[in-house]
Amino acid sequence: MKTDKPETSSELMEDYDLQPVPPEKRRSWVDLAMIWIGAAIVVSALLRGMMIGMGLGRLPAVLLAYVLGEGLLIVIMALIGFLGARTGLTTSLLARGAFGPGGSVLVATALALTFMGWFGVQAGLFAEAVVSFTGWSVPVSFLTFLSGVVLMVPAVFGFRGLKALSYAAVPLMLVVFGYAAVKLGGRRLPAEELIELARAHAPEPYPLTIGAAASIVAGGFVVGAVASADVFRYARPRFREILYAATLSMAVSAGMQAVGSILAMATGCYHERLPDIIIQPEFAGLGLFGFVAIVFAQWTNIDLNLYSSVLAANTIIRWTRWKLAVAVGVVSSLLGALGILSRLGLFLSLLSVSVGPMGGIILTHYYLVRRRPGRPGQDAWNPVALGAYLLSVAVGWITAGHPVHIPVFPFSIFAFNGILASVLLYGAGMALFRRE
Repeated sequence: MKTDKPETSSELMEDYDLQPVPPEKRRSWVDLAMIWIGAAIVVSALLRGMMIGMGLGRLPAVLLAYVLGEGLLIVIMALIGFLGARTGLTTSLLARGAFGPGGSVLVATALALTFMGWFGVQAGLFAEAVVSFTGWSVPVSFLTFLSGVVLMVPAVFGFRGLKALSYAAVPLMLVVFGYAAVKLGGRRLPAEELIELARAHAPEPYPLTIGAAASIVAGGFVVGAVASADVFRYARPRFREILYAATLSMAVSAGMQAVGSILAMATGCYHERLPDIIIQPEFAGLGLFGFVAIVFAQWTNIDLNLYSSVLAANTIIRWTRWKLAVAVGVVSSLLGALGILSRLGLFLSLLSVSVGPMGGIILTHYYLVRRRPGRPGQDAWNPVALGAYLLSVAVGWITAGHPVHIPVFPFSIFAFNGILASVLLYGAGMALFRRE
């Protein structure tokens, strides 16, 4: 009779960073969707929703912006996620096929720094929320470091930790934020008043067009969409199931942002006052429950960022995954405590610009050029990929408004501008210069 052997401690910590996930370790699409839902239900989604609601003023325009932005994300998540499921490989390892083993170091470095940066920033935001709610006199820098170290624990256990945290957090967050929307959503301020408030916001006005709003929706999750293979490598290689998971999670993301839109349109408050809207009695009045929901909303996203950062870093620094997770988490927490990452908005914007074209090149490589997922490049460096990548980053950076704003591509969003440019440039370049 067959009996299941208990997993050893080393097996419990194994997360298949540098090798394909074996078939027997694959999970249902529901498990994977729960992880992505946990990542989608974050405070930043509420903030984006508040900006969109106040900036557009009218509910039909708000809903259209969500459909456009989330639709783009679903396409990217499903296509890259399916590559991860077919090969069992992370996004960083998939990049080797297009960029070559040497060029993939560039991809891994950008992904690791991007996710590591957001971990540090969110640890600082978490500490600020604690101080605001409790009134403690503990230095925020110390609390930031402590928060980061504590919050990183589930990610140390890899996929298992993320799954457990998401199943625990998602129901509470949905109930609390949904209740706030129902309680405050019975009325909406006139659209003209909301739009005037949006124009008056400093340092810059909120989006006042559907295209700009759709850009905020899509740009808020594009890095996670490009790195979706990190989670979907645990999926069965069935495109339909991956599409289900991507669609469900992005639908929840849209719902979360819709809650933010409702809160802004009902109160006329800017996004900076979100904690007050959830917690204080003159608004939703959820007190402790609201604070806990905000904490969980940050926690799930913090750990997914650390998880993906470690997966990328482990392709460069070959070390035991859980040890690397601890090291990356501690360093990210320290940087957050020093206030460095919270002041590096321009640097993080540049990193975000650098991730989108990587996804475009990976998709073009596997679906249009070679159509052989998992096949490594013949050379250490693929000059066509590197050239297309650098040009696409430049396109994304310029059209994002640095140093001038050139609204050339759809929705004028820097991340997707770079993706579109990378698809065109890499596809044309490989057709002209491929050596196979």
